[in-house]
Amino acid sequence: MISRRGLLLGGLSLAAVAGCAASPQAPRSSDPAEPLPPVGDRIDALRRRHNAEIGLYATDLESGREIAVRDGDSYALCSTFKAYASAAILQRAQQGRLGLTGTVRVDRADIQPHSPVTELRVGTTMTLAELCQAALQQSDNAAGNLLLRTLGGPPAITEFARGAGDDRSRLDRWETALNSAVPGDPRDTGTPRALGTGFRAVLTGDVLDPAHRQQLEDWMRANETSSMRAGLPAGWSTADKTGSGGYGTTNDVGIAYGPQGQRWLLSIMTRAAGDDADAPNLRPLIGEIASVVVAELHQPQ
Repeated sequence: MISRRGLLLGGLSLAAVAGCAASPQAPRSSDPAEPLPPVGDRIDALRRRHNAEIGLYATDLESGREIAVRDGDSYALCSTFKAYASAAILQRAQQGRLGLTGTVRVDRADIQPHSPVTELRVGTTMTLAELCQAALQQSDNAAGNLLLRTLGGPPAITEFARGAGDDRSRLDRWETALNSAVPGDPRDTGTPRALGTGFRAVLTGDVLDPAHRQQLEDWMRANETSSMRAGLPAGWSTADKTGSGGYGTTNDVGIAYGPQGQRWLLSIMTRAAGDDADAPNLRPLIGEIASVVVAELHQPQ
């Protein structure tokens, strides 16, 4: 493991140092007399306390400083794919291949568990923009499937991911089957680094033109399901997308924006360490991991 002042932390099994707190330390000003324990040790302490597997990739988009813990391990994407689906819709809109005001009919057969927006629109139509909003801001599953149908099915997400520089994420199934998250099943999976790389490209790169990139950011800033925000200081905001599924799988990926212009990419993917398909989600853990990242990136290099 390279120290926390280095660029990367490998996917090693790290023992927590003596005196490491059971919960992540809140962001604070650096005190050379009281240095923080290595970030890998703090993440490992959270892993043991929550009996969870944790994959993390984070980077300061201005300085390039990175934090990586088991960032190449595979986790189920779950609803994080909806950010790619919405970005792909925006990309086709900028190419003139479809219009965001184009409509899609919502039928009763389309409704899946957790479809809080679309279930109220059965028998009517929704615009593609409305479906993107529902998928991104409330993780509406029927909206996710209707976007997939518009794009040509799950393989379209895999293709879009590759174009965004994400060389690992793949989508094979539809909602809600894609959330089964069986450990070892390669379907519908990605890694923290690959997924974070793709999110960075669609939110800050040239995958989308400025207007459509801003639209995606605006939609994602209004996300109502964020888990990472609980671990961020006051005055920060995020453009992020969550996902959850079987075996306690709980993800949150996006960019955190600070009041002094900070832009930090956080790609957090977790699951329960056991073999219980009905293990509860790990939303509180996501916030604790975000707090550790904030504390680390606030330290001087």
